[in-house]
Amino acid sequence: MVTMIFCCRVADYDAWRPLYESAMNGMAEVRSWEVWRGQDDPNFVFAKETFDSRDVAEGLLASEEIRNEMANHGVDPASVQVWFLDEAGSSSS
Repeated sequence: MVTMIFCCRVADYDAWRPLYESAMNGMAEVRSWEVWRGQDDPNFVFAKETFDSRDVAEGLLASEEIRNEMANHGVDPASVQVWFLDEAGSSSS
């Protein structure tokens, strides 16, 4: 499993969120996802998505269909930043 964290600016969080949820729930490749939004800028979004492998995640990001969908959902492509992470520990408190 690999976790992908990405951040981006969206045109309108309230319009973007249901579109994102629908897209995530419709992708079999996505094992889990979470979203955070900025307190100072509510249109600045952080998302954590989990995939079986980095190759799967990178394949989706490289997809012209996904890139077009993101743009159509109000994501500013110049603002997108992506990190791939492996779990190194956690706390239950």
